[in-house]
Amino acid sequence: MKESVYDIAFMDIDMPVMNGFDATKALREWEDSKRPGARQPICALTATYVDDFEVHELMKFKEAGLDVMESKPCNIPRLFKVVDDVSPLFSDLSISVTKRLEISSS
Repeated sequence: MKESVYDIAFMDIDMPVMNGFDATKALREWEDSKRPGARQPICALTATYVDDFEVHELMKFKEAGLDVMESKPCNIPRLFKVVDDVSPLFSDLSISVTKRLEISSS
């Protein structure tokens, strides 16, 4: 991510060496010093159901610099929706792929 800004990065919150909050904070600090104005969109992935979070817990995600969060496991149409939320350039792609997936699973 030091060479390019990607459409989205997925960050697991529960990692063994450095958790997703600390990793995101470190990336945001690096961005501010080395690449100001080029912010990498990051989606937090968590095993906890997103709707079960209290407001003060949700603030941890915002304070870390995470843009959006999603529960694991998640399905392909939902991931396209997440990408669409942070990267409007892909809205046409996500709609067409989502429709194809819905048609093929029917």
